[in-house]
Amino acid sequence: MLAHRHDTGEAVVALTFDDGPAPWTGPILDLLAAHEGHATFFVLGSAVAGDERRGTLHRIVAEGSELGDHTFTHPRLPTLADAAIFDELARARSVIEETSETKLRHWRPPFYDADERVRQAAAPLGLRKVGCSVMPLDWEWDAEQTAEFVTTRLRSGSIVGLHDGRPPDEPAALSRPTREATVAAVGMILDAMSNRGLRSVTISELLAAR
Repeated sequence: MLAHRHDTGEAVVALTFDDGPAPWTGPILDLLAAHEGHATFFVLGSAVAGDERRGTLHRIVAEGSELGDHTFTHPRLPTLADAAIFDELARARSVIEETSETKLRHWRPPFYDADERVRQAAAPLGLRKVGCSVMPLDWEWDAEQTAEFVTTRLRSGSIVGLHDGRPPDEPAALSRPTREATVAAVGMILDAMSNRGLRSVTISELLAAR
């Protein structure tokens, strides 16, 4: 069981975001800054190229949020051979760390899909696997649905799984074309958290509060 309070005695929640960096990452960072909160962004290695994306990674770190490894191309890891699993994570880690000039501590499998073989293949990287305890279908739902689902389930110590980007080659039928609904939902969620005395922190901050 994760800790329920930050070392200041404050009740905390970890908001996490997958599949970026993307055009919607910046607006989410704006909302976090307005609420004096932090989050963890599980980044795709294939999404990091370009000066704008490099700037986004640096902003995430500079503003107190955290980066994690979400593989390079977003495959279902159990379908891959052990060497390919390691390569997906190692390639992503290398480009994310080089681009952001920071060290990663955590990883999250695409689709949250990781069996024991996947975990063993990833183990040499020395990263801690992170799941979530509150997982809205924000890639399908409108902002109100996502915000209601999350806010009715939040407890201090919750890890919320959201999406600030779209995986490469994702069929349009599987997801909304943008993550604007997620951005709007994050604003509602952070407002509700403030009203309840909850603050968004990184995974590392949450784990340190055990």
